[in-house]
Amino acid sequence: MRIIVALSGGKASAWCADWALKNFDRNKVILYFNDTGWEHPDLYRFLKDLERFFKKDILHDSDGRTPEQVFYDKKFLANSQRPICSRILKAERLQKFYQHEDILIFGIGAEETKRAARITGRYQVVTAKTGKYPVLHFPIIEMGTSKREIDLFFKKNKIKTPLLYDLKFTHNNCSGGCVRAGKKQWKRLYETLPGIYLDRERVEKEVSEHLGKDVHFFKDETLEAFRKKIEAGDLSSYYDDEEPQDECIGICEYLS
Repeated sequence: MRIIVALSGGKASAWCADWALKNFDRNKVILYFNDTGWEHPDLYRFLKDLERFFKKDILHDSDGRTPEQVFYDKKFLANSQRPICSRILKAERLQKFYQHEDILIFGIGAEETKRAARITGRYQVVTAKTGKYPVLHFPIIEMGTSKREIDLFFKKNKIKTPLLYDLKFTHNNCSGGCVRAGKKQWKRLYETLPGIYLDRERVEKEVSEHLGKDVHFFKDETLEAFRKKIEAGDLSSYYDDEEPQDECIGICEYLS
């Protein structure tokens, strides 16, 4: 039996890693991170800081491809409804990695009980298909831990939290340019990390041209069209609010 903490690069899963190391035999704990190749350099800085604090290495697991390469290989541009990059680069890899009776630990917030139930249901499907029975833990929900308590953990231990949180993102995945993000987040991305936005815009355009189809991350327009609205000041104040998004930790899809 192993204890696998699904690290996303975010604060919640990092807190769960600390919880696991305190509540299980640390020699059996695996700090497991899926690397998409689209991550911000500061995410890797954060992981190195965690390794020093925990005095334990983090396992970096990678498909070897970026989401962009997956789009070409699958001949499909991911979007919020079908995040194939998350399924292939994270969900399926974790589900293949864990073994029978391993404990899987996820950083799901106390306000996300429905999401935890959905994850449990999906792992029941994986179990039925693979015969591998895991034990799932959601420590933040189980302990009733608040976001404030998680923030205090980092402050108390003088661990610098990821840059994307300072920029008011609610997660630390894919440098803020996540296919599952809404328009509020994409606006924030262009205003804070325009280089990332423009690169995602390039990906969207080039994949669309390669497929010979009008495809884009949004339902109704391209990143280029949305950027021009931002630059022209045509968006209402509605787009200035923060837009919450779940951490992407390999649980949004399951093995087909």
